[in-house]
Amino acid sequence: MKLAALGVVALGIGVALSIPGLVSIGAFWIAMGFAIRSQGLSIKDLQARAKDDAGKKAVVLDRRTFTISTALFIVLGVPSLLTGILELGISADDANWRWLPIVVGAYALFIGVGGAVLYLTGSAIEAKTGPAPTIPATIWIKAVKETGTYINERPRLEFVFRVEPEASSGVAAYEVTKKATVPFTAMGSLKVGDGFSAKVAGPEHPTSMDIAWDQPVGTAGADDVSARLAALDALKADGKVSDEEYRSQRERILGSL
Repeated sequence: MKLAALGVVALGIGVALSIPGLVSIGAFWIAMGFAIRSQGLSIKDLQARAKDDAGKKAVVLDRRTFTISTALFIVLGVPSLLTGILELGISADDANWRWLPIVVGAYALFIGVGGAVLYLTGSAIEAKTGPAPTIPATIWIKAVKETGTYINERPRLEFVFRVEPEASSGVAAYEVTKKATVPFTAMGSLKVGDGFSAKVAGPEHPTSMDIAWDQPVGTAGADDVSARLAALDALKADGKVSDEEYRSQRERILGSL
């Protein structure tokens, strides 16, 4: 409500000094303050959330809300700037007061246009790379081959991964082909059947993942699978997993072979 309060001040000054331009722009700011607040945003909210969208690649606001809010700041900025620059309703004797609408208008446009640019940048990044990986998972190497390229002297390899998200995520296991640049410290754990801890975005964005190359989880060999199946059978016998969870986890374990 700071904009509405500023509008009250401008309106009061305009009435006291008989400056029609300040009266009009003050009343306009009061109305715009309520309109912007109706969207659940302050200027700081919009600026902070726009930065979150670009920096974290996470769309905090839905597109419709952000579009309306950005448009409101632009609508606020343009008339404010014009009132100050063209001295609309502001006489030469009161010209010093034109800086008030100029400053407010410039700041509103900066937030509106800047917020739109940040939001669109974040949306473009997300559309290209997918959402940030947040689902804990274990990835198993099904196949690996060299691509012949290096980044900062580190080999870039092409993998076929079997991705097993944590059971609590409710996300089904899936396979993905992905190129990744591997640190030299992980080169000894890149055999078929080796696994690593990771965070993934899910099957809708299969290549979006953050692999913890320094956290190998062993080899998904026959002995390991047998042990995992035996543990799952024990949980089922104790009634600690439902029939549906049992079938789902059994499929995941067998799929790691």
